[in-house]
Amino acid sequence: MTVTDGYMENVKILDGGTGTEIKRRGYNVPSHIESIWSAQALIDNPDIVEDIHYDYICAGADYIIINNYALTQPILSRANIEKKLEELTLLAIDVAQKAKKRSGKNVKIIGSLPPLETSYRVDLILEEELMAKYYQEISSILRNKVDIIICETMASTVEAKTALHAALNTGTETWISWTLQGTRYNTLPSGESLEDAFNAISSLQPEAYLVNCGGANLITEAISTLSNLTNKTIGGYANSVFVNTNSNKTDLDLDPERSQKKSHEIIDEETYALEVSKWISNGASIVGGCCSTTPQHIKLIKKLLK
Repeated sequence: MTVTDGYMENVKILDGGTGTEIKRRGYNVPSHIESIWSAQALIDNPDIVEDIHYDYICAGADYIIINNYALTQPILSRANIEKKLEELTLLAIDVAQKAKKRSGKNVKIIGSLPPLETSYRVDLILEEELMAKYYQEISSILRNKVDIIICETMASTVEAKTALHAALNTGTETWISWTLQGTRYNTLPSGESLEDAFNAISSLQPEAYLVNCGGANLITEAISTLSNLTNKTIGGYANSVFVNTNSNKTDLDLDPERSQKKSHEIIDEETYALEVSKWISNGASIVGGCCSTTPQHIKLIKKLLK
């Protein structure tokens, strides 16, 4: 079945970008490399975060991810507020719950287990024992307070395994989502292939396998790969860009974000939605947006499914 054969009830829609959306609306979002990034909005402008959740729900999102992507111990320590981890995470949950109640719609709320340090940087991934401790602490806060936990933007197998163990130990439905290496198809920032990364964690049996935070064309190829590896739920949520790939590159890229920014082309909402239609045709049943996507992207994806 193609997406033009009628409304596909099995396809569910995630929300879109949060940090980039806060900034697009004119509010301060400091550097994600040197500051607490989107977490600053929870402290300064929680109502704006609620409005963003609400707008995504109204646009057609079936799931919203709470604004806890930057709520990790190492990131909060940049502002010497790591002791506020629980307080801010509970606030992020409360803000999402308020948006859900305000909408009157029965959306699912997702908590994030993100990279503990700067995203995409495998050289900054923590030692496994410490990483496990931190992920367990975040998971214990999310336990029984969200519908789903997503281990997202995972850059390596060790990071994905550690986050998955912590999430699964809560008894909460758990998803895994990998990110890709800047300009290379089916390759994690660690240099591992997506297939090897899948095989390394498949025995843990998360409920869904996704890819996120890469060029929309890279996500298309990755979903095609996942569809050949599993019969379980697959999906993706991309940045609103196409990336010029460098298939000849074989060495490890320690700054894939920079490589992507140097070689990407910004795409509009209609082009993004058409790319999402390819994901669905390849078997994706969870689709949404990541950095630089907006409620308008989600609205057009919803329209596509009708």
